[in-house]
Amino acid sequence: MRRPDPGALATAQNAWSAERDAWSRVLPFGFGPLPPELNALDFWPVRVDTVEDAVAGAPDAPDAAYLGGLGVSAKGMPALEYLLWGTEEAPALVALQAGDGARRCGYARLLAADIAARTDALATAWSGEYADALATAGSGSTTYASLKAGLDEIVNKSIDACLTMVKGKLDNPLGNLTGAAEDPSLMESRFSGRTRADLQANLEGVWAVYHGADDGAPAAGISVLVRELDPALDDRVRAQYARAGEVLAAVPEPMTSSLLAHRTAVQLARDELDTLRRLLKLDVASTLGVTLALSDNDGD
Repeated sequence: MRRPDPGALATAQNAWSAERDAWSRVLPFGFGPLPPELNALDFWPVRVDTVEDAVAGAPDAPDAAYLGGLGVSAKGMPALEYLLWGTEEAPALVALQAGDGARRCGYARLLAADIAARTDALATAWSGEYADALATAGSGSTTYASLKAGLDEIVNKSIDACLTMVKGKLDNPLGNLTGAAEDPSLMESRFSGRTRADLQANLEGVWAVYHGADDGAPAAGISVLVRELDPALDDRVRAQYARAGEVLAAVPEPMTSSLLAHRTAVQLARDELDTLRRLLKLDVASTLGVTLALSDNDGD
């Protein structure tokens, strides 16, 4: 098996980043067919030792049966990210061109194929039967008996997405939940240096639900409903989305370095995202008559 040169590795890294962008934008759609696949696709923080053990134990031609016998911490996008970028102490190209490089390449290819198969299956499920179930909420859907049930799902998952950004992706590495010191190893996509890019794509996904997928077109998301009931609230949500995006973009990448060198900027981004979350939870949900899910029905 041919070992990669810098150009081939860069191509693989670019493909991973494109897939990661698309995946990060669907954070608010964490329902329907997605939850059963979540850990197999996106288990993080990466357990480096587990990935290395999977590589070391792989046969010369690893296949789906081998991967199926491994736990979720050895597979998915974060594990592939680690293999494609490596660490400062052990860059990926050096590792891939070393004695066991062919084995690492084979395992990386296996992960990439598994990710592609799983995401393709999710796209098919969402674009077909499940999209129809959501679109026909209250008018024939067997999943959502009422329009309110569909709206509850969408709004709650947007709130959950913001909660994941705030608590899981920023509060944990900031040490806000435990009082511990800042820990860059708890940041998402730390090997590729695109922690901020993941968060920006997450935020774009929330905006697509609120405004609609086409940012340049008239609102086609839940904004239409909010604006009809409370135009001032719609303006506040739009302003806060813009503010959160502006503050997040101001945090220097890699965010793992900014966590230590520019902690105030990272904390400010966290706070602005949380303000958006609270606006959706306390104001938008109330205005639309949404029943809040138990996962985010306390603390505010």
